[in-house]
Amino acid sequence: MAAERENARIDDEEGGRALQMLWLWVFAVVLYFAWEAAAYRGLFAYVSEWEFDRLGQDLPTFNFTILTMLLAWPAFALLARFRDRKLRDEAEETPVEAPVILDEEAAATLLARQQRDHQNRLAMITARDYTHFLFAFTASLWFAAALVLLWAQGLPDDTDHPNVYTPASLFANNQRPVEGAAKLEGTLHYGRISSFGRGIMFARRTALYAPLIPPEGSDGRIHYFIEFLPAERPDIRSGGIITHRDGVLVRADLPGALIRLYRYLGYRPAADYHVLYVSPITLRWPYFVIAAQFLIGGLLFFFSAFWQRYHLRSLSRRITRQIAVESRPEAIGKDLGFRHVWWE
Repeated sequence: MAAERENARIDDEEGGRALQMLWLWVFAVVLYFAWEAAAYRGLFAYVSEWEFDRLGQDLPTFNFTILTMLLAWPAFALLARFRDRKLRDEAEETPVEAPVILDEEAAATLLARQQRDHQNRLAMITARDYTHFLFAFTASLWFAAALVLLWAQGLPDDTDHPNVYTPASLFANNQRPVEGAAKLEGTLHYGRISSFGRGIMFARRTALYAPLIPPEGSDGRIHYFIEFLPAERPDIRSGGIITHRDGVLVRADLPGALIRLYRYLGYRPAADYHVLYVSPITLRWPYFVIAAQFLIGGLLFFFSAFWQRYHLRSLSRRITRQIAVESRPEAIGKDLGFRHVWWE
């Protein structure tokens, strides 16, 4: 009896470690693709550009969820195979003790019951692991949403006194603009206007962007982009000029798909380009959208996890009732072919 309890304790410890590895794997995958999304690199960038070329827009949260699911699922599949192999090894190592010598039919019935017990146990463990997988994915998405919101809170705002920039100071070789409130003064030419829409459900917003054309004699790279509001569209045109502009200056914060688009159009965005946003709200809007999508996606996985938990409890009750019925003396005697006079 003590040996059985010790074996059960060891099994619980091994199962707990396996579930911890599952959670850690899911978190590692989520953090990795969060980095790819933030840096616009790797698979995330490739899929986003494919969507932008064919659909006219990218689906960042959808891409993030699909990529993390694809790479997190193998951990669950490997865990399920590990469980199955371990249960089969235990079944082969466990000796079968029969109270009497059984005929072939009774032995086949006993073997079928043992196989069914094995399948029931495996189904219970797999359902429990899948529940943990769903909860881990829920926690990972909500953790990613929290990271996005924290990142958004750390972005520049317009509370400080604005730094004033002229065409000469903007494109000076030794000029390093400061992120935060900014004011552009002087005649500046901008190039092709692009539009980019982001939103969730019924809350959508389209932003307009245009590159500031560098002066002649420079290296030709684009160091600055300007954001325009959709309401300004009737008053602006590609190749126009601006003489005054207020906003929030931030470094390298355009959607990666737009940078790719401008390269297709012949522009050469610099690695350390800056964007002048209209306000802190328009600057943070994409981050709020991504965080909301993560929260909603996590909520869907959360409900799925609770549904799986309900399924697990239903499965447990069904197996318990089945074991109770088969444990009755008359059921045991019938299944194993005992005669009512065997104890006489």
